[in-house]
Amino acid sequence: MKRYGWAKLLPALALALLTTACGDDDPAGPGTQAVPDFLRVDVNPFSATYGDPVSPRDYLQVVSAWYFGHAT
Repeated sequence: MKRYGWAKLLPALALALLTTACGDDDPAGPGTQAVPDFLRVDVNPFSATYGDPVSPRDYLQVVSAWYFGHAT
């Protein structure tokens, strides 16, 4: 394909990806496979909650990402 062909194809591809990703895969409804609640101490010195325990419950109804790193 020519370079300008991809520019026209990209929005259609993005739309197809979004519409297929929004399917209802869980017929039982949301929350049926909830994970246990947990607390972790915020170790980011630049965070407003530095040193405080934080939990996913602190971020209900907002988008959040959790990363658990491990080094040996």
